[in-house]
This record gives sequence, C-alpha cells and structure tokens, in this order.
Amino acid sequence: MMNYWQQLKPRERIILILLGGVVSIVLLYIAVLEPFQLKVEQLESRITKQKTDIQWMRNAALEIKQLQGNAIGNSQRNLRKGQSLLALVDRTAKQNKLASAMKRVEPDGSKRVRVWLEKATFDDVTKWLFKLQNDYQLEIESAVFDRTEDDGRVDVRLVFLGAES
Repeated sequence: MMNYWQQLKPRERIILILLGGVVSIVLLYIAVLEPFQLKVEQLESRITKQKTDIQWMRNAALEIKQLQGNAIGNSQRNLRKGQSLLALVDRTAKQNKLASAMKRVEPDGSKRVRVWLEKATFDDVTKWLFKLQNDYQLEIESAVFDRTEDDGRVDVRLVFLGAES
C-alpha cells in the first residue's frame, strides 16, 4: 500500500487526501449528527404533544371541579329544599338508628343546631356524621365524646354549622 502511495503524483495524493476528508465528514454526519438531529426533533414533537395534553387535562379538571361543585350544591339544595337545619339533623339521626339515643336537639340561631346523644353506638354516630358532612355539607363546629360504661357506646354533644340553603 505504501508503494502505491509513493508511486502517486503529489497532485493525486492531495486529491485522495481531500476525498478521504470529504468521505470522513459524510460518514460522521450520517453516523452521528443525523440520528442526533432526528432524535431531537422527535423529542421536541413529544414535548409539544405533552404540553397540549397537559393543557387539555387542566381544562378538563377545572370542568370536573365546576360540575362537582354544581352537583354538590344542587344535591344540597334538593336534599334540604324547604327543610330547616333542625329538621334535617333530626330526620337523618333517626334514619341512622340514633332516635333512641337522641335526648335533645335545639336550634342555636338560624345556622347552628345543638345535639345531645346518650348511650349512642359509636359506629352509628360516626356514620351519621360522615353522611351529614358529605351529603349535606354540614360542618361540625364542636364535638364532645364521653365514654360510657357500655362498650361501644358514647355520650355525645355536637354543634352543627349548616350552610345557608
């Protein structure tokens, strides 16, 4: 090979060196730069799509929150329609097996109700409170639970704060 190189004229050697350089540059571009550029374009495309998806998800989340808020507000209005806070608390307590434990229910203004339960089953009380908070959006302003001698039973004093219907 060295012999062949030595037999070439200086001008031919320069042409071969330049040709070798051009081939090297083309191979470098094909093997390294072009795949890199393609990958960058693919990633930019994915980022654009994901930004679009995120924006859509944010809009959908806002719409869901608005619909949930409307549904809760409508259900609260429908469930309490024409019914006072006092009547609601009394009715739901009876529906949740607390009628015998309920000793006193009295209004405290237009937005509050005080309730006294004696020897109520703790599980029934917690289910009732959960229902009042989730279904009717009543807030428990204060709650005092006292243990009784009977297992699983409590004396309870509650103050509910209801939203205006």
